[in-house]
Amino acid sequence: MTLEEHARAIEAAIQAAAEDGFYLDNGSGIPPGRLDLNSVDEREDPLDWVELRLPTNPLA
Repeated sequence: MTLEEHARAIEAAIQAAAEDGFYLDNGSGIPPGRLDLNSVDEREDPLDWVELRLPTNPLA
């Protein structure tokens, strides 16, 4: 799978969880403003990234 395909699969899983009433937060009850899926090199420097589209969170 490509970076983009992985990002869409993660989005689908997050959306399915939201439809069942489960939401992401930052550990303090605050929804994340943005999540990126990154590709890194052997030095762990970012090469490319895709922003994940998150469902509307009722905690916001």
